[in-house]
Amino acid sequence: MNFLKSIPVALVLGLSVVAMPSVSVADNSNRIPFKKSVSLKVGQAMVIHGRRGDCGSLPSKSDLAKSKSDLDRNLTTGHIVFGKPGVRKSGSCNGWTPAYETIFVADQPGRETVKIHGDAVRITVK
Repeated sequence: MNFLKSIPVALVLGLSVVAMPSVSVADNSNRIPFKKSVSLKVGQAMVIHGRRGDCGSLPSKSDLAKSKSDLDRNLTTGHIVFGKPGVRKSGSCNGWTPAYETIFVADQPGRETVKIHGDAVRITVK
């Protein structure tokens, strides 16, 4: 009889897990580096930074879209795409916090120094 009572409970729990929206979770094994200076050839790409949200959580998709738009507007040698979730070291958060990889894609030769998420990055594209 206890078996019959546990089936509806298991069914409800199972359906609630399936029905819940998926949430991106930071991968602690993916430690996102910060690069002060990068040198790439046209067509190459490299993780140069990490875009974090509030301390302890990933940024929203709308925050990523705004950040991409702002960054691309200031870049002359390439553009930005966001990669996999991971963690980055943050002084503001006093340690490791969830973030998405910020990937620079080299489009045309040149040199520039730009602010990426508040930090200066020197970019050379050959």
